[in-house]
Amino acid sequence: RPNDRALAMVISDPGLFELLSPLGFALAASLEGVSVRIYFQAKAVRVLKKGFTPRARGWMRPLSRFPFKGLERAGHLHPQEKLRQLRGRGAEFYACGPSMDHFKVGRDDLIFPDVKIAAYLTFMAVMAQSDIHVFVQ
Repeated sequence: RPNDRALAMVISDPGLFELLSPLGFALAASLEGVSVRIYFQAKAVRVLKKGFTPRARGWMRPLSRFPFKGLERAGHLHPQEKLRQLRGRGAEFYACGPSMDHFKVGRDDLIFPDVKIAAYLTFMAVMAQSDIHVFVQ
């Protein structure tokens, strides 16, 4: 059931393992009726790009498909599938415009047409209206 709680989350890292918990917590919050708003900045704007494939960081990067397949077998959804579910539950997504420019992600590349392109000042207003804040670096 909807309630008056709101979650504002900032995600900066598109790593395979770095996305697991934040998106899982966002889904759990939405299931509890919490409004969810997520701001993707820095390299994480790539998560919103069509065809995004999550990869492990560091020395595990070349072997990313193995932990990804293991996570799928354990029941973890692809990050973009989690985003689709969140969107279906009313979540709002924001992408940092300067980060999109830097990492060459165009508006036409985005998986959802209603992603809001914004800068820090815009999302600060969203955060001011939220009582739960999560930052993932």
